[in-house]
Amino acid sequence: MKKRIMISALLCASMMTACASMDKAADAGVSYVQHAAQTNGASASDSKGLFSPNSESYNSSASYDGGAAADSYEYAETPADPSMAESPENGLEAEKLSREMLVYYCTMSIDTLNFDQSVTAFKNDLDMYGGFIEQENYSDGGYSSVWYNASAEKWQSYTATLRIPSKNYEDFCNSASELGDLRSKNARVENVSQEYHDLGTTLEIYEAKEARYIALLSTITEDEYAVAVERELTDIQIQIANIKTRMNAIETDVAYSYVYITINEVKEYVSEPVKTDTFFDRLSATLKDAGRGFLNFLEGLLFLIIYLAPYLVLIGIVVFIVISIVKAIKKRKAAKREKTSMQQEEIKQTAPESEDDKS
Repeated sequence: MKKRIMISALLCASMMTACASMDKAADAGVSYVQHAAQTNGASASDSKGLFSPNSESYNSSASYDGGAAADSYEYAETPADPSMAESPENGLEAEKLSREMLVYYCTMSIDTLNFDQSVTAFKNDLDMYGGFIEQENYSDGGYSSVWYNASAEKWQSYTATLRIPSKNYEDFCNSASELGDLRSKNARVENVSQEYHDLGTTLEIYEAKEARYIALLSTITEDEYAVAVERELTDIQIQIANIKTRMNAIETDVAYSYVYITINEVKEYVSEPVKTDTFFDRLSATLKDAGRGFLNFLEGLLFLIIYLAPYLVLIGIVVFIVISIVKAIKKRKAAKREKTSMQQEEIKQTAPESEDDKS
């Protein structure tokens, strides 16, 4: 019973200490946010350009600016820790953090008359500035088919997702713009300083909590409480691992900027001279069209006759047989009628003779 009371007291003391640490860290975070917002707001007026990762600030067209940061954190009216807000060292650290934790994005579309040469020059620039390709796609512009048509007109295209060292980001974008005709370019900057700082603060809290749970675990002798503490410790360690993974991802994004590039093959347009037809030209064209149409009519008629010839022969044979049968029937009927008429005449001739003999 005494052990359980002692363990409960230790758990309560640990939770109270963790709550106090979190409150202190939150106050420090609010003070840092206020100072960083004021620093960014002051430096936004002397921006050196949107596309430069080496500049100390950037203009309001980016996705993050100092004025917006100050407006977002208006609730931080007074710092919880005056010494932290007034310390020059903390101010320099906040300014350095805001300047360095920037992620650059750029989307470019380029048209070129010499596709192969532009793609080769692009890859040379990529090697020269130390970048690498995350994803790339190539298309020859032809239709998907099982048949190969060498004379088919094709328009090649190449798209890629690149990671460029942030120190070479501006130079690479300027060099890529000269690969051909730059049709579009869209660039933006994302400031991840606040997220990175919050993750660092949260990591410190979880690591301190992890140390306390490890120390507490070493004093527990009962298995039931040891399992409960180990379960909580495992959850904390998972949270620590997730935070470190996100912080590493942010550091990678800050070190290597994103560039999305598309290279399209185009061909130069050549206008044809406009030709005005005279009366004789139109008359000649009309006669040619008429003659061509008549020949096409005769050709079609001939092909129709050839196509229908077997059917016509069959129909002629059937008609011939029918006519022959009809004629034979008529001839037979005529012969029968003639025979009947002759018999009647013979009867008529023999009838008077028999009457004379009787008289």
